[in-house]
Amino acid sequence: MKPLETKKQFISLRAEGRSYAYIGEALNISKATCTSWERELEREIAQLKAAQLQELYDSYHMTREGRIKKLGETLKGIEGALDEVNLQEIPPDKLLDYKLKYTEALKAEYIDLDTMDPAPNTEPNTIMEALGDLLLRIKQGRVTNEQASRESMVIANILKAYETAKLKEKIEVLETIIGGRV
Repeated sequence: MKPLETKKQFISLRAEGRSYAYIGEALNISKATCTSWERELEREIAQLKAAQLQELYDSYHMTREGRIKKLGETLKGIEGALDEVNLQEIPPDKLLDYKLKYTEALKAEYIDLDTMDPAPNTEPNTIMEALGDLLLRIKQGRVTNEQASRESMVIANILKAYETAKLKEKIEVLETIIGGRV
């Protein structure tokens, strides 16, 4: 077996999570070689793992859109079953529990499109309004903690950019004043 082909097989087996002992026996190489190649080929192994994971996500519809569709379909099925169940005969706690869990999962996928402004106004009052609106939506439970964290980070970056621009304006004014005196 050629060394390049052996290294390719090593990358593949490591990406699958195989041990050095398994790989050493399968490829007829020493554990020391495995250790050396692990360091040398770390990036290729990580890339293959990422590609395999993405393929797995795609095959199980793990995109946001896929998750929303699947959660919605399952929730409809549970609601249909709840509508048909005779609550006098069957304890509904299991179905109600599933309904609550799927409702929460679907809520976690929610993105408030009304608050997304493609060209945000960077004036201080507008930034403060955006922060106030975010706080209100958090209190009302309309956004997840993850979404709130992302939005607050964006708002903080806009505020920082605004402050930087204003500081540059002040520096330019001062340089003009100082330049005129020299």
